[in-house]
Amino acid sequence: MNDELLILNSQGLFPGPHEPDELFFLRSKAEKKGHFCPTAFEITKKLFHAAPDWVEIRYGHQGLRPWEGAAAWIEEGGRASIQIKNNRFTRLYPLEETVAHEMVHAMRVAFGEPRFEEILAFRTSKNPLRRYFGPLFSRAGESLGFILVMAVSWLCCLGEIIFDVSLGANYLLWSPMAVLGLGLIRLVCSQRIFSLALEELEKAVPGRSLAVALRLTDREIENFAKCSRSEILSFAGKEKEKSLRWRQLYAAFFPFSPLGGRGDL
Repeated sequence: MNDELLILNSQGLFPGPHEPDELFFLRSKAEKKGHFCPTAFEITKKLFHAAPDWVEIRYGHQGLRPWEGAAAWIEEGGRASIQIKNNRFTRLYPLEETVAHEMVHAMRVAFGEPRFEEILAFRTSKNPLRRYFGPLFSRAGESLGFILVMAVSWLCCLGEIIFDVSLGANYLLWSPMAVLGLGLIRLVCSQRIFSLALEELEKAVPGRSLAVALRLTDREIENFAKCSRSEILSFAGKEKEKSLRWRQLYAAFFPFSPLGGRGDL
């Protein structure tokens, strides 16, 4: 069983926090239809110790919003695919970084834990500013909400100019800045917690902290930011007896497992 879990771990297949074990194994046995992107695998192997060769990569515009360059989609059976828009905007970014970014979402398909997922996904970028500020919007609908707020403020301003009526545009024009400000405060807090968690994980699993973080829930990351090395190791040892996800995690990354490290690439 452990050997199978380690192989699945190296493929970026791990159970979600509330996913029944039988559904996870069904998902892991689904037909592979991935289109390989070796340069993206180099990034995911280095950062997350996984090469998700089961993820389908396709190109096209259908289903993507105008400002979206790529997206990860949940397919039948719980697997995921990546769609990339091929235009001038997406060509501004290295293809391997875009694919690796979306592969993070694909690997966490069974999680539904949004707070730190974009932070993890943007770790694939070589640009430090993009790594830090890229996860400003952590949920799919937030970017749409910001654009709607901005559009309404501009329309009200335009309406005042055309119809010479007061629509409160002087106040509404500040609303996008307020939304960005609140988002930035949230991002700084999340990045701080994530960095603290990585620091403590690095003491427990040297060189593997980011890989372990990819497989954690939001609550676990928040808790590990306040835990010591010994507390993290104690927690891992207890959870592996209760959770398939932690059994896989422990076998692949934690030092006191008899199979520790065998799942690394």
